[in-house]
Amino acid sequence: MPNGSVDVALMNRFGAALAALCLIVVMGCTPADAKTQRNLRLGNSWEFQFEGNPSTGYNWQLDAAASDGLDLVKLESLGYASGKKRPGMVGTPAPFKFRITCIKPGSADLWFEYVGPTGKRARRHEVWVRCD
Repeated sequence: MPNGSVDVALMNRFGAALAALCLIVVMGCTPADAKTQRNLRLGNSWEFQFEGNPSTGYNWQLDAAASDGLDLVKLESLGYASGKKRPGMVGTPAPFKFRITCIKPGSADLWFEYVGPTGKRARRHEVWVRCD
């Protein structure tokens, strides 16, 4: 096999791998169960966000059944914030925001799901907070 053929085959494989990586980055894919951790003092709040797309009908929701320590925190869903608008682009991604406030000492383990209009669950994210 000529040396040039090997280089072309290698470049084709590299190009396919690079295209797959770009697709993952553009689609905003995250690990199936991502985790965020934070320590807070009692009475203090923390705003956090997950990436989403309001035009798809999907929203981030608390999975109360899978969560622990809900009595230790106050959770507020702030909804979608304005995303970066691009001219002529429909379906611009935007952050979905929550605010958590520590009201009792202890640790809370909260699970959030990205849920579609039909109830389909696309992603999960764990948020762990310790209240001191």
